[in-house]
Amino acid sequence: MNSLRHPWLAPVLVLFLQGCAGVPAEPPRIERISAEQMEAILPQPVAAMPLEQIVALSNLGIPAAELIGRIKTSGSRYRLSATQTTELAKQGVPLAVLDHMVAAERSFIFDGMAADANKREQACRERIEHEVRVCRSQMMSPMWFPGPQSFGNCFPMAPGSPFWHCM
Repeated sequence: MNSLRHPWLAPVLVLFLQGCAGVPAEPPRIERISAEQMEAILPQPVAAMPLEQIVALSNLGIPAAELIGRIKTSGSRYRLSATQTTELAKQGVPLAVLDHMVAAERSFIFDGMAADANKREQACRERIEHEVRVCRSQMMSPMWFPGPQSFGNCFPMAPGSPFWHCM
């Protein structure tokens, strides 16, 4: 007979529990860019030492280590295509020099991308920390407790959960 005393309790509990069961947030969408857009975004390589000079120096018999040293000191960077690499090899440029030229440009690009990703991740972390601080600083006083009571009205998810990300 006690269950008939509060017939409204079951529907209220069902509505309350439905409110707690939230829809999981969609993962952030990643916008893909084309190769042409990527080429426009990347900084253009600076070749203070032209390719013709590298070919001429390698034909004079200068060792690969010295050529690499000269390229480094000049601050030159080259974005070589496969065809250019093959042509330079046919013209006598040592493979070690070509490997250095390709690896240096790749390293420059990847270091820039890593720095950008780290900057975005740091901004995301700072935003999450700010939101958690704001959330924890809010006061919630339930009506059944007299006076202001400090209750955390947010429960931040642990890092790695699907809801722990910047939008």
